[in-house]
Amino acid sequence: MNKKSGLFIVAILLVASLSKAQNLSFGPSAGVNFSNLSSNSNTSTKTGLATGVFFNYSSKNWFGVGVQVLYSELGAKLKNTDNSINLNYIQVPVLFTYYFNGNNTVGSFRPKLFAGPHVDFLMNAKDKNGIDLNPNGQFYSSTDLGLTVGAGFNYALAEKIWLNVDARYGLGLTDTTKSTTINSMNRNLGINVGVSFPIGSI
Repeated sequence: MNKKSGLFIVAILLVASLSKAQNLSFGPSAGVNFSNLSSNSNTSTKTGLATGVFFNYSSKNWFGVGVQVLYSELGAKLKNTDNSINLNYIQVPVLFTYYFNGNNTVGSFRPKLFAGPHVDFLMNAKDKNGIDLNPNGQFYSSTDLGLTVGAGFNYALAEKIWLNVDARYGLGLTDTTKSTTINSMNRNLGINVGVSFPIGSI
C-alpha cells in the first residue's frame, strides 16, 4: 500500500469515526481555484471550479477537524496560446482547524486557521478543446499528494447552522506527470464557501 492510498483510507476511517461524534456537521461547499503548475515557465494561472461536501467535527471551544470530498479543477494556461492543461481531480483534504473564538451562539463570528494533507485522484486530463492529454494513463499520474493551508471564518446563521468561508493554498508535493526529466507539481489558491448543518448536538 502506498502513502496516497493509506491517506485515503485514513480519511474514510476518520469520516466513519466522526459520524459517531456528537459535535458533527456536514454540508455543501463551492468555490473557485486559481491554479498553475510549478517548474514550467510556459504556463500561467487558470481558473476552475471546486465543489463538493464536507464533514466537520468541532469542539465547543477552539478545535476542529474535518474531511472534504471535492471535485477540483486544476492545471494551467499555456502562455502565448489560447489553450490550457485541465487536470480534474477528486480531492480529499483532511484539515485540522484552530478557532480564535469559542462562542457558538447565533451571530457568533469565529475566525480560523487550518492545515492538513490532501490526496487527489485524477479524473481526466484535457486541453481547452476537450482533447485527451492522458490516453491510457501514459502521461499524468493517477494520484497527487499535497498540503493544504488556509484561513477563514465561520458565522452562525442560526442555531447549529454555520456559514463557512475560507481562502486556502494547495501545495502539491508529488509530480503530476510521469516524466523523468521534469517535476511539475500543482499549485493553487482557492476560495470556498459552504453551509454546515448539524448531524449531532453541537
